[in-house]
Amino acid sequence: MYSTQENISIYLRQKCPISTPSTPPSAPLSARAILPSVEHSDPEAWAPSAKWKLATGRSTQLHGAIAFDYVGYSKQGVPMRELCTRSTTALASMITRANEQVLAHTSISRIALRILWPGYEQLESTRTIEISAQGPITRAQLGAIVSQNFARFLERARSEQATPADWYFSPNGIRFKHLILLSLKNVFENTWQADVAIDFC
Repeated sequence: MYSTQENISIYLRQKCPISTPSTPPSAPLSARAILPSVEHSDPEAWAPSAKWKLATGRSTQLHGAIAFDYVGYSKQGVPMRELCTRSTTALASMITRANEQVLAHTSISRIALRILWPGYEQLESTRTIEISAQGPITRAQLGAIVSQNFARFLERARSEQATPADWYFSPNGIRFKHLILLSLKNVFENTWQADVAIDFC
């Protein structure tokens, strides 16, 4: 088991108006610009130990991060609830380069999405995402699948207690509607992890 700080990037933030383009008409209020705020955690991404890599002899170049943003914004992210519930057509008009086939330039056919949340290490989850089952996956499709997997993870977490309680999923704590998908990062081989912001506004 690896420590929490090696497994997840989570950002606590609150909305603050800054000088940016106006909110897209098709986007909800949660698309408004925000600034980093009260707490910021940016740990190192998880990777197997050097001993494991020597034993397997496997080492591949990592792919660049895949960002998720509303049109007209940068590094703001998109609420996972929107990615889960909006149609592909709606997302195409809301998200920057929504229809871009983000992994079409690679030979990847599937990736492993690794989810681990502070206080819920016992629920560590790795899910396979098919990248080219029905043609190369788009940014919007990938964001929707990642968000759906986080929604399932939260369902499992409801029956568990978190330590520390700051990261507890509950009606009075962190809820799915608070999760913002910033990007998806390739941390090792075909393993990817999400950068997630928590927005309580």
